[in-house]
Amino acid sequence: MIRWNVSKSNEAIDREQAIADLRKLTRICKWATICTTVALALGLLAVITIDLLLVLPSLSQGSCLQSVELQGGEGPCLAIVGTDAQTPLMLVARDGHTAIGSLLMTCLALTIALSVRRLFLNIEKEGRPFDLECNQTLRRVGHLFLIGGVAVRLLGAVITGMILSGFGGSFTDAFAGQLFEPSMLFAGLIICLIASIFRYGYILQKQDDELL
Repeated sequence: MIRWNVSKSNEAIDREQAIADLRKLTRICKWATICTTVALALGLLAVITIDLLLVLPSLSQGSCLQSVELQGGEGPCLAIVGTDAQTPLMLVARDGHTAIGSLLMTCLALTIALSVRRLFLNIEKEGRPFDLECNQTLRRVGHLFLIGGVAVRLLGAVITGMILSGFGGSFTDAFAGQLFEPSMLFAGLIICLIASIFRYGYILQKQDDELL
């Protein structure tokens, strides 16, 4: 009987220590996610600011679709060029990727980072990873990864193709690059699987709380 009590006591101590370690780790991950979110937001804001202040004013006075050779050797790229040839609106890069697709992917990455931050914040606060809110957030992140792997670059290519067609270009020029992201698709499937495991853990946690 004494050995059983000692074993039970050690188990309780190990559980509290595990929760403390979990909170410490999630705190580090939370701040790393915040830094990533800030970097993505600043980058997105910089691109929007440059487009609004430099690129769009030069296009408002007349523009045309051209193949542009960049100074860094990354050209030729398809771009809309206005009165100021030094500030073209890039559409399709040399490797076939579209600027709009990359912009949409950045917005998706920012959304994922915000969701992950919320997940870490909830775990750090409650100390309960097997929580219904954590499970829903994790599942949402998995779905966002699936969307990023299947639809984002494809949507960017479609929008770019419509713009190219409007300026006398070929709609199919926007589909020369990689339209799907297999790595994001695989990551989304793995995260959805982990979310299902967390849901099972939530059920067990709920049953344990009811017994106590």
